[in-house]
Amino acid sequence: MWGRKRAKPSYEEMLAEAREGFAGMLDMADDSLRMTMETFETLTDMRAAVEELLDEGAGLPARSIRARLPDVENLRRDARDRSAEYEKVRVSWREGADEADFESLTPAAEYLTEYISSCAPTMERLNELVNGLGDLYATLAELLRTLTPIRERAHAALSAAAGELAWAGPATQGKFALEVRLNAIGDRLRDLDAGVVDLEPDRAVADRYYEVEAAIAEIREATLLLGPAY
Repeated sequence: MWGRKRAKPSYEEMLAEAREGFAGMLDMADDSLRMTMETFETLTDMRAAVEELLDEGAGLPARSIRARLPDVENLRRDARDRSAEYEKVRVSWREGADEADFESLTPAAEYLTEYISSCAPTMERLNELVNGLGDLYATLAELLRTLTPIRERAHAALSAAAGELAWAGPATQGKFALEVRLNAIGDRLRDLDAGVVDLEPDRAVADRYYEVEAAIAEIREATLLLGPAY
């Protein structure tokens, strides 16, 4: 009347099902390891791209930016330690999964569950860092395009000012004071180019170059008004 009662699975059937489930967990753990390492490679490449921009010495605030870059190596070291532990046991599990009993499958499955779970926050953090470095690279590339013509003008003005001062005789009144000021401005310009001037809130990097341009213009105007040589 009620139909045939379903037969209770045998021990062998349950064990086979458990082994199959465990093999699936191993695949998931392997995928977690692979994706974590691949994301680390992406993160490393993104950081290297940012470092390459900063190394150009083209006015980007390299020192301030580098101080804020994520410590990729510490993250990588932690992930490698976890992955190395997993690698030690996964080979034996792969080879012995088809013959494992419940007694050995249970703790192994618990370990895999914990390992897979631990990879999730790591991946989330890595993806945040990758996205952040991608945004930073785009910002720096745009800033570099903005700074290039400003830097070129400042360097051209500095060379012109030095040439104009050179025409003044050594005994020209006020010449040496202007040379000191111009040398200081040149040092400032080199520091800006090298990126060793720290960022300041609400002050754009381009504004620093504009200030240098303005200071050079003052020197050039003062050069026109130099006193007579004796």
